[in-house]
Amino acid sequence: MEKITLCEVIKWTDGTCFNKKDIIVKSITTDSRNISDDALFIALKGKNFDGHDFAGDAIKSGAKAVVVEKQLPFDIPQIVVSDTLIALGNIAKNYRRKFCCPIIGITGSDGKTTTKEMCAHLLSAKFCVCKNHGNFNNQIGLPLSIMNLDKTTEIGIFELGMNNYGELRYLGGILQPDIVIITSIGYAHLGFFKNRRDLAMTKAEILESVRSDGLIVINRDTNFLDVLKGNTIYPPVTIGMHPSSDFRAIVTDYTGNEITLKIEKWKHLLFKIKSWNGSMIYPSLFSIFIADYFGVPRSTIAKYLYDFNLINGRGQIKECGNVKIFDESYNANPASMSMALQYFARQKARRKIAVIGQMAELGRWSKFYHRKIANLVEKLKFDAVFTVGSDAKIISESFSKTAKHFDNVGDMIEYMQNFITSGDAVFVKGSRINNLEILVQSLIEKLER
Repeated sequence: MEKITLCEVIKWTDGTCFNKKDIIVKSITTDSRNISDDALFIALKGKNFDGHDFAGDAIKSGAKAVVVEKQLPFDIPQIVVSDTLIALGNIAKNYRRKFCCPIIGITGSDGKTTTKEMCAHLLSAKFCVCKNHGNFNNQIGLPLSIMNLDKTTEIGIFELGMNNYGELRYLGGILQPDIVIITSIGYAHLGFFKNRRDLAMTKAEILESVRSDGLIVINRDTNFLDVLKGNTIYPPVTIGMHPSSDFRAIVTDYTGNEITLKIEKWKHLLFKIKSWNGSMIYPSLFSIFIADYFGVPRSTIAKYLYDFNLINGRGQIKECGNVKIFDESYNANPASMSMALQYFARQKARRKIAVIGQMAELGRWSKFYHRKIANLVEKLKFDAVFTVGSDAKIISESFSKTAKHFDNVGDMIEYMQNFITSGDAVFVKGSRINNLEILVQSLIEKLER
């Protein structure tokens, strides 16, 4: 972060300052346990916490000023605002305007974090890149991530999440992206919306924030393409495997551990992805396009793409002895679950075992989509299926071979540790609420003893 003045913060937040002093702010935090030199502490309020209760701790740790919703009994500068969350967004929005480097915003139902990480990795071959860490993509995480921009940044790349109306309009207004990538229109958070078209229209809110001379890149193979195209002020670039894609990829080889792509418009050069899951094709294609757009040599793109390490819980194969765990434990929705299961079914193993967690936030469509997955699982002829989470029970109850349902991951651990033997391949995927990463770690620890 570059230095800003307390006067700038007062102006940006339209707040009232008490105990005003000439202060330079070198960092901004909402966590009283994470205070660095010359920090500004913003006291956020949530359902289960109130940052005002921790302002004293922040000051003791070295905070030089605070942003609060009520004046507190401290003698350091206090900027009082009506809503500290909105104040955080306004600080980030105005701070972002200090930078003229290209800013990329990424959203979509699937693959946001992987696309962001992969784009950043390929662009780092030529540029100094600033990105949000992990999935810091909401009304708190995105503004804090933007504050990491500094004078060394040549390209900023940020993912934006949403689970409600107006959220992407708000986050897009803070980020003011030059380039927007929409990875897909799927099923994530569907339970909060009327239907998938309604979800698509809400995703399209981010397009309102793209600068007039900007670039929009969307997935040609996703649903509701008409909604996305209908909300752009100029034609978007489409990527995908459909023949009409502006930037089309063709899969030339799949070995079970690697996928080889050819870009239709580019002759001779092939791009290899170290992944067993075809869902990695789209993050790769977005990243190849963006890196080429910014002038990274194509041979360098190919090298960096192959060197990319998958993110924990998003497709890594963890080999323990003679057992392979296909770790997709981070999250799931019907589209990502379906694709991952189909690619896992193509693996070779003594036994193929699927561990499936409930797909959350599907609302009134939950049972319908769990039945669809149940039908798919039966067709794929796995050797055993184990489920966790209430609606996932539909899947194990419908399976004709070895199957068992568990109410929670804790009940599942000991059973799975005893069930898995040498030569097995184990697929693990479900929504965050299932905590399936705990199962993955327990299996690794048992198998490595």
